[in-house]
Amino acid sequence: MWKTALLPALRDRRAAHDAAKKAFLLAVLVHLFALVSVPAYTVRIRVMAPREIEPIELPAEITIPKKEPISLPRPAVPIEAEEDEDIPDDVTIAQTTLDITTAAYAPTEPPPQLPEFGAFVAFDSEPEFIRNVAPEYSDFAKKAGIEGLVVAKLLVGADGKVYDVRIMSGPEILYPAVRTAAMASLFSPAMQRDKPVAVWVAVHYRFSLRDAR
Repeated sequence: MWKTALLPALRDRRAAHDAAKKAFLLAVLVHLFALVSVPAYTVRIRVMAPREIEPIELPAEITIPKKEPISLPRPAVPIEAEEDEDIPDDVTIAQTTLDITTAAYAPTEPPPQLPEFGAFVAFDSEPEFIRNVAPEYSDFAKKAGIEGLVVAKLLVGADGKVYDVRIMSGPEILYPAVRTAAMASLFSPAMQRDKPVAVWVAVHYRFSLRDAR
């Protein structure tokens, strides 16, 4: 009975042993085939041929040509003329040059006094538009359907010019057009006791798709 129980196990062991032999023989055959079919790799070493260097004979002395010094014209000497003395026609006045350093620091007109943003300045009459430049409604904003109210504060100087623009609210895409239009506008300045003063004023710019058509 025990023989019948061990017989299948012995058969499986023999089958596994035969399969291992076949796998080993197949691996050996594959390696032999690779060794025979793959050509042998040979390393070639190239040797550079020696080059002959020809010596160059240098002269014992080297002469450097001398250049003649550049002759500059003599400066003109002023001639003092006595009273009632005729000055000869061939006498010329030496040419003078502008000192750029001195001219750069020459006193200029001081800039106008402008209040800081948010500073309160009392005035009797507020600025009014002399030239009210309308902002350009860009095609991109129109196609995107962007409209609304942009509130900006303008710094109007005593001469009526706009010196600064601060955007307070509104669609951000419209800010550049408002800033350009505001800087190109012109006002009558604010007056304080019959004297023009610089003040901050709020201006509303409305963008409407209905009006733009």
